[in-house]
Amino acid sequence: MGRWSWSLLCLLLPVSGAWITIPLVVAVAALLLSRIGRPFAVDRELLWPLGLFYLLHAIGMAWSTDVDFGLFDLQIKLGLVLLPLAAAALLAERTEALRESMTAFAIGCVLAVGLSLAKAFECHAENGWIECFTQSYLSFDLHPSYAAWYTVWALLFWGHALITGKVPARWRWAVVLFLMVALVFAVMLASKSGLLCLAVVAAFLVALAVRRLKGALRWKVLLGMAVLLAVPAFVLAPVIAMRIGSAVEQTRGMLDGSTDIYTSDNGNAERLVAWACSARLIRRDPIGAGTGDIKHALVECYESRGATAAARLRLNSHSQFLQGGVALGWAGLVAALLVALVPLVQAVRRRQALVAMFMLLFTFNAAIESVLEVQAGVVFFGLFLGLFAVGPRPSHA
Repeated sequence: MGRWSWSLLCLLLPVSGAWITIPLVVAVAALLLSRIGRPFAVDRELLWPLGLFYLLHAIGMAWSTDVDFGLFDLQIKLGLVLLPLAAAALLAERTEALRESMTAFAIGCVLAVGLSLAKAFECHAENGWIECFTQSYLSFDLHPSYAAWYTVWALLFWGHALITGKVPARWRWAVVLFLMVALVFAVMLASKSGLLCLAVVAAFLVALAVRRLKGALRWKVLLGMAVLLAVPAFVLAPVIAMRIGSAVEQTRGMLDGSTDIYTSDNGNAERLVAWACSARLIRRDPIGAGTGDIKHALVECYESRGATAAARLRLNSHSQFLQGGVALGWAGLVAALLVALVPLVQAVRRRQALVAMFMLLFTFNAAIESVLEVQAGVVFFGLFLGLFAVGPRPSHA
């Protein structure tokens, strides 16, 4: 039961967060119960920051007044502790668990693309907007940043597997087709963080292709990647340019001392407000607001600065590192940084290219989104880092 629930979890994860609760609970419980009395290995060098991060949030309940929200937060973050252990239990039985999980995850990505396109065409039929094929108009259920993060990760994993010759010959056509779909969809989402991650992954895969492939095959792969990146980017260039231009304009205004960002309901302005208030709260309170009171502290700051849109939406810090600092002070900020940097440094030291890239994608997304405050980020990160942290280590690029 645990193995099949785990595969279902991986399949549904890129489709909808609302669909994963039951397979998540069943998979974790069944896998951990199946190993009672039978030890299994866990790579503590990679995973200890997750335990520290969770422990600090549990301690942060001591000075929280909003106990209900604090307990909810601890419930969400519990996956950071339990999912790696469940992955260890799975890999103790299935040495191919990472590949099987990524196969289910890729199928889920394709399903998400199909549902997203159906949603986009319906939007376009009603409104005639080109924007219907980007951002939240396009993404079926997930926030577009998370949809892009998932898609780029799947693109990285299977692109790496294909270039390094780890895909059986009979399945290469399916992997190539998936990579084409994933590449186009990642561009169409037009998520700024997604486009940054896509650029990094594309550079990595190009370097890998140049290093590992020979002759005409190398040039076919490079030309194919260029075309698949260029076509959707050209079609959606006005939308992408508008989004990037807006971000640049809002950032320039903040650096120039403008107060317009506080009254704006522009998404980029709201993120800048969240960052500014988070930095202010960290400087003011070295032990943090507490696990349960972080939203109250942020909303108080928004209201004091006249940021009505941010206060109404009760925005989080929009950065996991700042979020840790607002909740738990300097210790929380350091703990959040360790979650990103310790596995990244270990992967580089061990020359595990795929793990290092996974952590790099996490770091980029954690810098601009509070990814460990929501189930979509916790489950994705805990699940795959757990699969990397146990069993046979990934081979070198």
